[in-house]
Amino acid sequence: MRSLKLSLILALGISFSTANAQDELKHENLGSGANSSADELKPIISADGKTLYMIRNGHAQNQSAEDIWVSQLQSDGTWGKAVHPGAPINQGNITSVCNVSPDGNTLIVKGAYVDGEYEGSGFSVIRKNKKGEWKDPKKLDIKNFTQYSGAASCMGAYFCSDGKQMLFYLCDNADGGKANIYFSKLVEKEKWSKPKSLKDFGKFLNKAVNNNTWTEPKKIGNLNTKEYHETYCFLAPDGVTLYFASDRPGGQGDLDLWMAKRLDDTWENWSTPVNLGPKMNSKGRDAYYCLDAKAEYAYMVSDHKSIGGDDIVKVKLAEDIKPNPVVLISGKVYNAKTKEPIGASIEYENLVDGKNAGFANSNAGTGEYKIVLPYGKNYGFMGFAEKFISVSDNLDLTNIAAYQEITRDLYLVPLEVGSTIRLNNIFFDFGKATLRPESFPEMDRLVGYMNENGGMEIELSGHTDNVGSKDANLKLSDDRAKAVTEYIVSKGIDAKRIKALGYGETKPVGTNDTDEGKQLNRRVEFTILKN
Repeated sequence: MRSLKLSLILALGISFSTANAQDELKHENLGSGANSSADELKPIISADGKTLYMIRNGHAQNQSAEDIWVSQLQSDGTWGKAVHPGAPINQGNITSVCNVSPDGNTLIVKGAYVDGEYEGSGFSVIRKNKKGEWKDPKKLDIKNFTQYSGAASCMGAYFCSDGKQMLFYLCDNADGGKANIYFSKLVEKEKWSKPKSLKDFGKFLNKAVNNNTWTEPKKIGNLNTKEYHETYCFLAPDGVTLYFASDRPGGQGDLDLWMAKRLDDTWENWSTPVNLGPKMNSKGRDAYYCLDAKAEYAYMVSDHKSIGGDDIVKVKLAEDIKPNPVVLISGKVYNAKTKEPIGASIEYENLVDGKNAGFANSNAGTGEYKIVLPYGKNYGFMGFAEKFISVSDNLDLTNIAAYQEITRDLYLVPLEVGSTIRLNNIFFDFGKATLRPESFPEMDRLVGYMNENGGMEIELSGHTDNVGSKDANLKLSDDRAKAVTEYIVSKGIDAKRIKALGYGETKPVGTNDTDEGKQLNRRVEFTILKN
């Protein structure tokens, strides 16, 4: 009976904290902008902490019992009055936002939609078009999902930041309505490989960004118990730290918040879950937990001293229950020639092995993009748009530090004669012309450009700062230009199409009086001579 009653509560989205919540919870109500006299449930906050999605239960403006509402953080730190977006976000069916991508351009929502029409249980993706408008939702194709959804009295999902994994919770009617956590992986239709041409890479990127095919949900063994509920899962931006609700023994009340850490890439092995303690949990039911990238506060639902029934509140996190720190990278993508913002697909990769680490999209109108990257790797990232050449960037996050926000603008160079493109992700051993393996993905992209444009001829040039003698710098820059040329020729490009020159310290693009300026001057770039 206890199990059936809890399943009904989960399905209907009833309050998860009671008026008997302990004072030491220190919940801070988000105020009358985000909250109303109706019930606010299932909050999801954007990576930058500025946009809050929620559902309101029973509000007069709703098209269905529960609709999606959106509130924006104001400059004074308060939350603006929540607005009710129309179609395609609200379609007249009970729904909710399961997650928003770090760039803010993709939503995962509850409900399966085909050609804009509601089909039934499941999940869909909603993306913005080039004008920044939301397109119709498109059903996620999850293998054998109907056999799970058909037997579920409640369900929800969390779409991970890299866009390649999804976590589910499902209440199985065949198991007395017990809730369990599952995972599913994106089926990569085309595994990453060195592209034979830029066109091939463009096709791969388009399929990867728009791919909706997922593996069959698999129950996570050591997270789930045989008797108790595990539900309302949320994976932190670090991709490792999982928060979920459970009524297992050891909690403060009926349904408590717990935390576990992912131990490997199988998604099946997790640390022993720990209870988040009395500062997060009450004697009632606590759930609907989410974080932004900074992870200073947790956002959740409570009716303790609420404006309406259930309100969205925030709670400052203690250090021992925080996720691993991440870096939030934001910026704009520009046309390097006109300095106008452009829409582009952005790919980021592990420079050590060249493997894709995720995708993002810039806003076509403003050029804005956002990426969340966990520490521990050296990343490269670059933008792609038709008839442009990407100028890549890199960020070494191998040494773990605190959360930080970094601004990096990306410039795409028109594919035309006279354009000069800096190859930022080419690396050499110190003081030598020996290419490091992290350079291979960048050089492979140049091979792709030249394969795609068979008539293209380039000048490949090496440059240094002013440290050392002029003669030594001239030789080093020349040797480095030749090393890159040799690699490209080894991939089948005719050597006659490349003119390799070293300029030493004679063409600085920054001052040699600072370390930053010297770094700008140490570069390899190519200029299109013929196309």
